[in-house]
Parts: sequence; structure tokens; C-alpha cells
Amino acid sequence: MTRKEVRAALPRWRRAVHAHAEEGWTEFWTTACVAQTLQGLGLTPRLGREVLDAGARMGLPAPDVRAAARRRAAAEGADATLLARMGDATGVVVEVGPVDQPVVLALRFDMDALPLQESREPEHVPAAGGYASRHAGQCHACGHDAHVTLGLGLAACLQAEGAPALRQRVRLIFQPAEEGVRGAACLRAHVTGVPWFLAVHLGLGQPSGTLITGATGLMASTKFDALFTGQAAHAGKAPEQGRDALKGAAAALMGLHDLPRYGSGENRVHVGCLRGGTARNVVADRALLQGETRAVTCDMAEDLFARAREVLAGAAAMYGLGCRIDLAGQCPAADSDAAFAAQLARWAREVRLENGCAAFARVGERVSMGASDDAATFMRAVQQQGGQAAYAILGSSGPAGHHDPRFDLDESVLWPGVLWLESVCRHLA
Repeated sequence: MTRKEVRAALPRWRRAVHAHAEEGWTEFWTTACVAQTLQGLGLTPRLGREVLDAGARMGLPAPDVRAAARRRAAAEGADATLLARMGDATGVVVEVGPVDQPVVLALRFDMDALPLQESREPEHVPAAGGYASRHAGQCHACGHDAHVTLGLGLAACLQAEGAPALRQRVRLIFQPAEEGVRGAACLRAHVTGVPWFLAVHLGLGQPSGTLITGATGLMASTKFDALFTGQAAHAGKAPEQGRDALKGAAAALMGLHDLPRYGSGENRVHVGCLRGGTARNVVADRALLQGETRAVTCDMAEDLFARAREVLAGAAAMYGLGCRIDLAGQCPAADSDAAFAAQLARWAREVRLENGCAAFARVGERVSMGASDDAATFMRAVQQQGGQAAYAILGSSGPAGHHDPRFDLDESVLWPGVLWLESVCRHLA
């Protein structure tokens, strides 16, 4: 591809991924699409079972859900050979550069969508343009479709006609299941021995034309499912014979939200889902509570989750219930390395568009994240082995915030983002 063709392809790639929104661990169509595109660029991607530690996956949907998603991907045109290679797993890893040289930079691009129904309002651009999610109850409302596009655009520019060859290798990690911080742990091996790591997220409150190269305060987070089990009974005739799982779960919900917070840094507890019971006149024998804890340090996060477990166990004991707690996702806290963020900012200020104008109206080096992303798993792994890592925010103005059915992004920011990522690769590799 020529660079002109790469630029023209960016919105096409983004809209295709947007239309095929897939939740974490079900990104079969997206995995096949990414791998097929990379093969077309002359690269050799590895995918699915070839790249991840399947036993380290967290928050897996039921096998029948994954199997249905895989069948759907096949029906929607995913390459059969690629589907066979990936097995029941998703994700892609590819290297660019000479095979006899070390990998000096790893970049993460997340692929999954949210369990959310996308807006069908006529003013919602994807709906009006005919590329809103075709999958009911799933949509790209966090920009991961654009992240995939950035990764493909970067690979295409590095492989473009007439492009100079890299001196060393860069590794692109197209990660499944970022939502719920579930996916990075099973791909951690791909940053072992790599001295530089970079992840990019669109939006996050930054307007188009802005690039922040070093987010700090990525919060440690633990996602958990607590299943309360009791005894069903007639709610009118013999309620004393029952043990009400729903009451226990409700007491746990209130207890979790009543936990005292630390005064030494941001920390949060949240219950996002509580469901149980079968009928109004039956004592509920099962109830599921889904929650999370977050904190700005790993020690604080560990203690907060330990206290949350005590609340769950206490509520179960109070109502004579069983309580099984399953880990559904987990990531550490992380900060970008200031020196690396400064380097990234210097290179960003040098990037020019074809007309000679600066690619970014504003380049900053630091902003507080105030949320979680399991890119932190990769960041900490690289930093603990003596490398440097950064989490960048590529500004994108839009009509609504993240995780909103009306979320949309500004596609004009994709090309400047690709140019900057290419510059980073050429400086480091």
C-alpha cells in the first residue's frame, strides 16, 4: 500500500470493526479481520491459541456463548483458516522488522466492545452512516475500534511502498478483553525482555488535536462476581424454611458501598449488577452480585478488596447463605515513566501533516487518568524488568462520553495518531 492508500483505508477499517462489535473473549471476527489485513501487508501474524496463555484468561463467557460468537463470525465472512488457527481464543500478535533483531518496542491495541445497545437516533453518525453495530446489545462505545485501526494503520505505514526498513523489531499486540481488565494477563509474556512499551487510548476527555503522552494514576482494579446460594421456599406459607439469597446480596451491596474510603488517595467500590430470584412469591435461592474495587496503589487496592470480601462473607453468614467469590478481572496500578513521556512528546511535536502543518495543536506530557486499564499489566511488567512504559491519550471530540450508547469519535484524529506512532517506532527501532 502507498501512504495515501493507508490514510484512505483508516475510516474504512474503523467502520468495519465498529459494525462487528464483539465483547471480550468473543472477538473472532475482529481477530480474523486484523490477521487477514496484516497478512495482506506481507506480515506473519500469530493469533488466538498461538499467542495467549489460555489458562490465565479471566471473566470468560460461557462456552456456548463463545461458540455462538465463533459461528456468527464465520457467517459474517471471517476466514475459515484463520478461525481454525485461533481455536476458541482471540487476539493477534505480529512483529515488524528484521527477524534476526530484538524486539525493542511493544504496542498494545485493544479490540473488544461493550455490552451496550448502540444508539439508533438519526443524529448518531454510525447509525446514519449505516455502520452502527449489527450485534444487538454490543457496541464500540469506548473507541477500541479506533485503537484497532491505529494498529493496522501503523503496520501499513511501516510496510508501505518505499518506506525505509526498521533496524530492529516492534511488536504489535491486538489485545482481547480489555473491558473488565481481563485480557492483558494472558499476553504478559509478549513484553518479557522488551525495553519500551506504549499503549494509546482515544478520547478520555481530551479534545481533537490534543495528544497527552504520559497518563498517570491508572488505578489498580479487581472485578468480582459473588454468587449467594440459599434455600427456596414459599414466601407466604413457609418463609421460615427459606434462606433468602437476594436479601443477603442486597445487604452485601449496602455494606460494600458503606466501606470507609482511604484518605491517602483515590479509591472506589462499586456494584454494577445485582440479580436473583425467580418469582415474587418464592424465597430466592440464588443471587449474583457483580462489583469492583479500584485504588491508586496496589497495596491500597489489595486491602480494599480484602475488606470487600469480608463484607460479602459477613452478609452471607448473616442470612445463612453460601457465597462463592470469583475473580472476573484484575490489573495493577501504573504510572507512565516521565522520561519516556517527554521523549514521546518531543517526537509528537515534530510530526507534520502532508501540508506541513503540525499534526497536533497541543502536546502534553502528563494527565491524571482516574480510571483503570489493563495496559497497566504490561506497563508494570516492563517497568519491573528495568524498561520504560507510557500510556498516551489521543484526543477525540465527540457527542457523548465513553460507555454511552451515543459515543462516537472524530475519525480525523486517526491519521495524525498513526503518523506519531510511526515516528515513535522509527526513533526506537
